[in-house]
Amino acid sequence: MADDGAEVEGWYLMSTGELERMLRWWRTPTADQDPHPAIRLTIEDALAYRDAGNVPDEDGRTLRLLLLARDRDEVRDLAIKRARYEPDYLDAPEWRREGSKPVNLVPLGSDRGSSEERPWWEEPELAALESEWAATGAIEGLRIPEAYRGFVYKTILSLRAAGRPVGVQSIADSVARWMAPEEVAEIRSALETANRSDPGRES
Repeated sequence: MADDGAEVEGWYLMSTGELERMLRWWRTPTADQDPHPAIRLTIEDALAYRDAGNVPDEDGRTLRLLLLARDRDEVRDLAIKRARYEPDYLDAPEWRREGSKPVNLVPLGSDRGSSEERPWWEEPELAALESEWAATGAIEGLRIPEAYRGFVYKTILSLRAAGRPVGVQSIADSVARWMAPEEVAEIRSALETANRSDPGRES
């Protein structure tokens, strides 16, 4: 195990309990425990498991993607890094079926021994989106209902990092990878309603 944690990054099949064990080790690396209690997968095997539905196995394991986010640059580049492991992660998840679970991205921060997190509005990139929304009610011309603004900001940043357009369809496709269909439909409907006067923003 590398001291900088780089060898931890990658795909795993993990139960919730195994993930908690991994995170305990990450926060206290001197703890006398195995940091790898779960099944490590190659990118190809992980995507094959996902495409088969990411249904929990007999031990409750599902896909988890662990990526380092130890400083502001690594947090900013999470979307770019994720694309190396899951190139189509912003696309509508055609692999989801009855019993499917979302693919969980687990950022591993630098505050080993601390779980303190800043509110989202204190993160520089998210704060910039909030300022843009406060001034215009929109992000890149796409009107965002107030109740959903903080919710879709990270999706917008992921789309930007991937060089994709920010629109109703791209946002709905992206959040569909981890939200229930009825929740995705609710967000899509709210965005479509807010932008109905500007049809060009609905794609």
